[in-house]
Amino acid sequence: MFIGRKNEIEKLNGFYEGETVSVAVVSGSIGVGKTSLLQEFAQEKNAIFFEAYETTGKHQLERLGQLMGMEALDAASFCKEISERASKEKQLIIIDQYPNFVKADSEFDRLLHDYVVGEWKDLPVKLIFCSDAFVLIDKHVNGKKAIWSKDISLDLEVKPLGFYDSCQFFGDASPKEAAYLYGITGGIPYNLVRVANLLGIGGFKGYGLSPITRDDKLKEITVKLFLDKNTNFGLNPEKVMATELRELAYYNYMLATLAKGLNRVNQISAEVEKPKDVVVPYLNSLMAIGICTKDTAITEITNRKKTRYSIVNTSTLFWYKFVVPNVDDYNCGNVEKLWAAVEESLDDYMKTVFIKICGEYLADQSEKNQLPFTVEEIGNWWVNDDEAGTTDGFDLVSLGKCDGKSATIFAQCYYNHEPIEVAQLKLLIEKTKQLHRQGDAFYLVFSNAGFHENAVTISSAIKNIMLITLDEMR
Repeated sequence: MFIGRKNEIEKLNGFYEGETVSVAVVSGSIGVGKTSLLQEFAQEKNAIFFEAYETTGKHQLERLGQLMGMEALDAASFCKEISERASKEKQLIIIDQYPNFVKADSEFDRLLHDYVVGEWKDLPVKLIFCSDAFVLIDKHVNGKKAIWSKDISLDLEVKPLGFYDSCQFFGDASPKEAAYLYGITGGIPYNLVRVANLLGIGGFKGYGLSPITRDDKLKEITVKLFLDKNTNFGLNPEKVMATELRELAYYNYMLATLAKGLNRVNQISAEVEKPKDVVVPYLNSLMAIGICTKDTAITEITNRKKTRYSIVNTSTLFWYKFVVPNVDDYNCGNVEKLWAAVEESLDDYMKTVFIKICGEYLADQSEKNQLPFTVEEIGNWWVNDDEAGTTDGFDLVSLGKCDGKSATIFAQCYYNHEPIEVAQLKLLIEKTKQLHRQGDAFYLVFSNAGFHENAVTISSAIKNIMLITLDEMR
């Protein structure tokens, strides 16, 4: 069953149009669904879909020849065969894990490029390279020093699914359950499919996972995905990083530090006991492979004092927040103690997940013109307390338009157990005085536990205050 990826399919279809040669690169981390996307795209097309793996060049060509029904295939005969076929009808060639081919046979890579810029230039050949190793795809295909760098017409990075597409894997889960499952899976299809299998949802079977029927299903799913070393059905972030990075020691330490909420360079430097000029290159490496990101206040992007780092995917955050700090319990199989650690800090973790869902909701509703404003950029804004080592600000700040004029949207996202009262609305409005806004101001308050009657009364009387519950967002 194929879910989501509407925008990606549209981009690939656009790439496929035309009667001249074109080259695309599709990248993304392990488990994000690149192969499934390309298989879906290739349906009902005249396609050669070849997955390279780590072997010799001779063996790669033997396997490719078997796929094409040709014996004694070499690089030259492959290219000539494609020329012959393309003279009759459009050819789609997808090579998954292409860096494995290049490492095994660099001559094949060079000859293929020669044909693309030469003999195939006016032929309908559509060539797609795919890889889940950012470093290698950059080195061999779309990096500045790669021979293909000037010939790529589509560079598509496949990212995890958003909340709304992910919910299709959760069946009739409640909004609160869906938010948690989205958090621990991170929207990664590898994880989502296994959760759907555990929930007994049709169309996602065949992974050796018996459906869970117990009342504590969220606990059991979490255990099977991440907390039980003997099952470990989820995608382990450390194993993903190991495909890109040579030594994980300080990377693991830095990510565990970020997961604790220490997100500024000086804080990370002090925690890992490395100077800033060592810490920053490590962070840059993590950003290069999409593990973490650098945040700046949305209206002060050049203010270096307002720079902080965060872990991109909530599944990775879960691992470094709960498993890595309790790795002895993980190695010993102490599942109950691990789950107790999850429960103890669950609200703090889910606040991060909830902010992410709220940001997706804003973008989705703006795209559908369901808001009194349009959103052009979503970020946040904060002030630092250097003495306390803390920050205070907004969970989300968006810049956009209302009736053609600039608008600033301030949002707070409350993940707690009590309905939000009018005092919290007043606090949000008061806090906006710290920030010079652009044009009209809108105040959004998101809550998983709903709103007190006094907050609803106030918001109904003031048009620029919006109250949004998790149930509405599901």
